[in-house]
Amino acid sequence: MPTDPLEQVAALVQQGFVARLWLFTIAADGTLRRAVQQIDGIPVSPDAAAVGALRGLMVHVLDGDAAIVAVIERPAAPPPSPDDWAWHDAIRGAARGVPVPLRGVLLAHREGVDVLEPRTLAA
Repeated sequence: MPTDPLEQVAALVQQGFVARLWLFTIAADGTLRRAVQQIDGIPVSPDAAAVGALRGLMVHVLDGDAAIVAVIERPAAPPPSPDDWAWHDAIRGAARGVPVPLRGVLLAHREGVDVLEPRTLAA
């Protein structure tokens, strides 16, 4: 099993089969915690209430000094779509209201799992 938490999460999820969002928690020592939040049937793109709902879920799954890893799962090709970036931005926005770090956002697609690095938009 990989030792990097993002690699551990990717190994567990493996690839995208359905539209779903996962929230994993990582202990201070870098190990994955057993508690995982899985949200099935997410819309293609987050709606206006998504940031608040995600923030509430993040606060709910937190325990002490944990960190969060989010996974956007969908059964499509690897390149991130505008909707994937909208989810990425909604997850990052929700994490700004939570007192623990967002360790990363991953994209699970039909060929595997990739890290969605924060992006800088050109002017």
